[in-house]
Amino acid sequence: MKFYIRQFKDDFIHSIMNVQLTGNSFVLSWFKSTQVVNLETNKPETVYPTEPTISASITPEQILTERKTGVFLDHPHQVIAVGASEESGKFVFVDVLKHTFNTKGSTGNFKNSSNTNPIMYIFVPFADSPMDEWTFVGLTDQFTVGTAAVAEQIDIDMNRTLAQTCAELLPNISLTREGNEISAKLINLNGTSILKADVEIYFETTAGYLTKSRSKTDEFGIAKTEVIGALEGKVKAGFKNFSGKAQLSL
Repeated sequence: MKFYIRQFKDDFIHSIMNVQLTGNSFVLSWFKSTQVVNLETNKPETVYPTEPTISASITPEQILTERKTGVFLDHPHQVIAVGASEESGKFVFVDVLKHTFNTKGSTGNFKNSSNTNPIMYIFVPFADSPMDEWTFVGLTDQFTVGTAAVAEQIDIDMNRTLAQTCAELLPNISLTREGNEISAKLINLNGTSILKADVEIYFETTAGYLTKSRSKTDEFGIAKTEVIGALEGKVKAGFKNFSGKAQLSL
């Protein structure tokens, strides 16, 4: 498990966040601030409550269940946004990449289309990845895990795209060619192989045609297709809601 706090930006509500780990789940507590005017200085001050605005025990199954349909999100390479509904007093979870896939949009577009103002992003490598392999990014002023403050910052969408953040926090694909055969191999961020079967890879090409546009990895984490009739161009490989994760020039 990795925890980051996002570099400050004025587009999220001032708050404090705490995570208490409890085995294969965690308790998330969110303290929304209010502004009051200091009578002595006549200037606004940010005040944080002593009791959480929302607090709940959360399981991986809850996080990977789509809010509206109740469908379990079983595709790889996922970014889940956590929203806080003050009306219901509950947290909600939204699949970010589904909302940004068609337009290749930013997190700003996602907020508009999903009607969610995130308080946290959760990066999940694969649907069956244990929570120990997840990454949590708190959009808050102060972020603690237990009693330890999260100090490491990450820029999720201020000066770069969500795709660039995914490239830093989620597994990658390595593409190679031998004759007409194109191989897509799952790799960790450090370049080592991911030996994982049945992960569906989506292929596309800018020239010729592919014998398979979708192919599942074998036990070595490799999926294959063939490109026919292409003298030049590119082949790209990605996941269901994240195309073009890797590309290879022909």
